Amino acid sequence: MSLSVKTDFKGIYSKETKNGKAFIARYTINKKTKTQIIGYEKNGMTEYDAYKVKLNLMTDIKLSNAVNNNAQDNYLMPKLFLEFLEFKKPLLAKNTIDNYKSIYNQYIKVDYKNVDVRSTSMNDLQNYINSLLSYRRPATVEKILSAFKKFYLYLQDHGIYRYNPASNISMPKYDNKKYFSMSKADVKKLMSYIKKIDNHKYKTLYFLLLHGRRFNETITLMWTDIDFAGRIYHLKYNLTKTRNNQYYYLEEFQLEALLQLRKMYPNTKYVFENLKTKLPYTYTTIFRVHKKLRIDLNMPDFSIHSTRHLVAFLIINNGYSLEVCAKILGHKNIQSTQRYAVLEMNKARIAYKKTISAALMN
Repeated sequence: MSLSVKTDFKGIYSKETKNGKAFIARYTINKKTKTQIIGYEKNGMTEYDAYKVKLNLMTDIKLSNAVNNNAQDNYLMPKLFLEFLEFKKPLLAKNTIDNYKSIYNQYIKVDYKNVDVRSTSMNDLQNYINSLLSYRRPATVEKILSAFKKFYLYLQDHGIYRYNPASNISMPKYDNKKYFSMSKADVKKLMSYIKKIDNHKYKTLYFLLLHGRRFNETITLMWTDIDFAGRIYHLKYNLTKTRNNQYYYLEEFQLEALLQLRKMYPNTKYVFENLKTKLPYTYTTIFRVHKKLRIDLNMPDFSIHSTRHLVAFLIINNGYSLEVCAKILGHKNIQSTQRYAVLEMNKARIAYKKTISAALMN
């Protein structure tokens, strides 16, 4: 590997050959190290593509060895789910992987401790999903269902188990709309409060949260992600829920706040950086700030994520389409946005008054 150049991805190297720039994978399985060319840049392969190919190669070999050994514990759901997590880790956003880890610790490891994937039928999984709704929030159950489907698809793709019992299970009917509402007076009070926050870093953070961003997307922003001349900021694919690169225009108040923050902290890497750790602020730190906001404004149910719901609520209730709202929130498809399409009760009352009530009285 002396002539090879190490890339940003573990186990992936590049090398100039007579056929052009080649990507080389190097990995160790069962104490045996393998090195092989897996593609060329001229064919459209990137470092990230090469890394995904390497992971597939490793997983195929591991699963093939496990199945050939035919030991009972090779088919235990917790064991295979951990392998699924390891495979997906570099391919998904951090918060998605964290959700999968939580599902493993709270449900897979507990409720499927000694369960063989081959003994689980579609009815078994459907009954399990139905039972979870009796004591878990629908949004949580949806995430568990999604994890099951992707887990069994992973087993199929890698030849460990051909039958996918999760393919046809579904969520029992429930109302999945986001019933978020805030009075105009409370909205005005909140905006006024944010504009008066003394700590400029916290104020700027809220300005970006009120752009419809998720907390993790906002807190991990680096100065290199911001194009001040173009008045836009970029979200890298590995930090977004949709796994797509995204960009958003900055409004004047956000641009001014960021420019001022940059002057205050010219040597930081992250926009919202802890000066001691040189890392982004943690959720705990911001939660303390947000807790004060909730107390001061007497809004006990207004979470940090509620700022995102507020953006959707205001956009839709000011007459803009779901497509526009989806673009602002960064949703990949409009179905995700439809959950926010809950009109103010007062608007519903006015609509009724102007139609049915008016027809009856005239």
